[in-house]
Amino acid sequence: MSDICLLLTTWPDEASARVAAHQWLTDGLVACVNILPRMSSLYVWNGELNEGQEHQMLLKTTTRKAMALQQAIVETHPYECPEILQISVEDGLRAYLDWIKGTTE
Repeated sequence: MSDICLLLTTWPDEASARVAAHQWLTDGLVACVNILPRMSSLYVWNGELNEGQEHQMLLKTTTRKAMALQQAIVETHPYECPEILQISVEDGLRAYLDWIKGTTE
């Protein structure tokens, strides 16, 4: 098992997602951010069915940086309760995993 993880979050618009991504990269919290094209999201919030457009963000980092990244998401995210899911990376191309480690140290 590696000490790499993938965090998932959604963002309401691409422009502000890019601003956040640039900050996290500059701060060394992530090695790579993928911002996927706009998608439809359907969800229940405060007992009501909602529908909206969002961008999925894939954030590659180390488990050592994950809590600081989660805090940075909460501090900059426009939602009251942003999606933050952390997925442990079991394995992968060793050179790529080493690159993530080296970039976030």
